[in-house]
Amino acid sequence: MALAVSLSEVMIVKAFDGRRVLLFERDWLHIRFRHPEVGSNLGLLSTTLAEPDEAHRNGRGAVHALRSLDKAHFLVVIYEPTNSEGVVRTAYLTSERRKDRRYRQLPSLKQS
Repeated sequence: MALAVSLSEVMIVKAFDGRRVLLFERDWLHIRFRHPEVGSNLGLLSTTLAEPDEAHRNGRGAVHALRSLDKAHFLVVIYEPTNSEGVVRTAYLTSERRKDRRYRQLPSLKQS
């Protein structure tokens, strides 16, 4: 038996690229349970989308917005863009070392 999760909006933010980005309840639950290190701070996700330190596009077109939390850690918020909107799919913390290795090859949309 599958658990039904509503598609209600938890947050809507105007991202750095001008898109209206939505976070739905099902994706927020994914972040909260699969990436508990992110915590429950919607403000931090919102700030990362609106004012990232860096942003990159992966091979499938998803946008990775990154914001420094301290000298060694970054919050990554990934959203899938459509024409004028986007939908947050996940968010997680990464180290500076992993960030450098992961994003070295991806096209940059915004550099710090």
